[in-house]
Amino acid sequence: MKRLFFNVAGPCVPGSHYMIDASRRLGKEVHALIDDAQYFVIHAARQSGKTTLLQDLVRNLHGGDYYALYCSLESVQGIIDPHDGIPAIVRGIGYVLENFALPEAATFFDQLNFDDYSNLLNLALSRYCRRLDKPLILFFDEADCLSEQTLILFLRQLRNGYVNRADIPFVHSLALVGLRNIRDFKAHVRPDSDTLGGASPFNIAAESLTLRNFTEGEVGELYAQHTAAVGQIFTPDAIAKVYQQTLGQPWLVNAIARECVEKITARDATLTIDYAMIEKAISTLILRRDV
Repeated sequence: MKRLFFNVAGPCVPGSHYMIDASRRLGKEVHALIDDAQYFVIHAARQSGKTTLLQDLVRNLHGGDYYALYCSLESVQGIIDPHDGIPAIVRGIGYVLENFALPEAATFFDQLNFDDYSNLLNLALSRYCRRLDKPLILFFDEADCLSEQTLILFLRQLRNGYVNRADIPFVHSLALVGLRNIRDFKAHVRPDSDTLGGASPFNIAAESLTLRNFTEGEVGELYAQHTAAVGQIFTPDAIAKVYQQTLGQPWLVNAIARECVEKITARDATLTIDYAMIEKAISTLILRRDV
C-alpha cells in the first residue's frame, strides 16, 4: 500500500499526499462562475495551494460537461516584447493540450501565423474552440509574472475574445491566477512612464477570489488523515498550537507535521505528537530558515 505523506514540495496529489480539498477554501462560487461562462481572478500568497486547486479543478471538470486545461505562464516570465511573449504563450498552450490529450490537440497550431502576434492568441483559441464539441475552461497559473507589453497584449486579446464570443467561438470560462489581483493591474509601458490609464485590460473579470488558509478544524482534519493511515495521534493542544503559530498557512501546517513525523518521531507511529514536539518542530524550521 502506498505511503501517504505531508507534502512541502509542489502541488498535492490525491493518493500520494495528505490533503484538504482546495476548492473548499475558495468557496462554491467558482463552480457557479464556470457554469455562468464568467472570466475571473484567483489570487493568494505563495505556497497556499493555488496550483493544487487548479489541477484539482481540472481533474473534476474534465470529462463532464467541459474540457478543462491548466497552463502555467511561468516560462514566459521576463519576456517583455510581445513579438516573442505571445508566441511563447501560444506554444505553451499547445504543449499542455497535447500532454493533457485534449481532442484536436494536434490541430492547435494549424494555419497560425506566428508573426501576427497582436492577434495570435485570440485566433488560436477561437479556432480551437470552434473544433471542440464541448466548452473549454482555461486556467492560467502565474499570470501576474508576465511582463509589460506581453502582459498588456495578452489581456487585451483575451478581452477581445470574450466580448465577441456571442458570434465567434472562444473560451467558455477562464481564470487568471497569481499572487496579485490582476483585474486591477495597470501596467507601466516603461519603468519611467505613466501608467496606461483608464480601466485594466482585464476589466471583464466578474469576480476576484482569494484562496483562504486552513481553519483550525481543517488543520485537525488534515492531521487526522495521518492518524487514520498509521495510527499516530496529534493531541488537541498540538493542533491548536500549529494553528496559533501558522494561522492555517498550508505550507507551514504541512511542514510542521512533516518535521514531527519524519524527523522528531522518526516515523514511529506509537509516539504521540504533542505540544512540546510541535514547539520543537517550529524551532527547527526557524533555525533552518524554512519559515
